[in-house]
Parts: sequence; structure tokens; C-alpha cells
Amino acid sequence: MGDLTKHYLISGRVQGVGFRAFKHRRAVELGLRGWVRNLSDGRVEVLARGPGETLSQFESR
Repeated sequence: MGDLTKHYLISGRVQGVGFRAFKHRRAVELGLRGWVRNLSDGRVEVLARGPGETLSQFESR
């Protein structure tokens, strides 16, 4: 099975608490490709690409 790409919009208290950096580090640890960025409305946006099982691990933590 090929890689999947997932798009996430995370809301709540996610800016100013290190969440973006945490998700970026986790993606690098798992070997995912993509990006993480803060949005002006206070959410964090993530685009991640990799094997489905690895994306599930990324989502669970």
C-alpha cells in the first residue's frame, strides 16, 4: 500500500504552548513528510504524508 496524505486542523489551546514544535518533532521522529504551521485564527494546521500505520501513530500522541 502507498503513502497517505492527511490534513489536520487542531483547535483549542495549541498556540504559545509548544504544540507546533512538538508535532513537528514527532513527525520527524516517525519519518513523515509535510509541514506544521500556526494559523492567524489560533489553530494549528498540519499536512503529513507517510504510511497509514505511521500516520495513526502520529495522531495518537
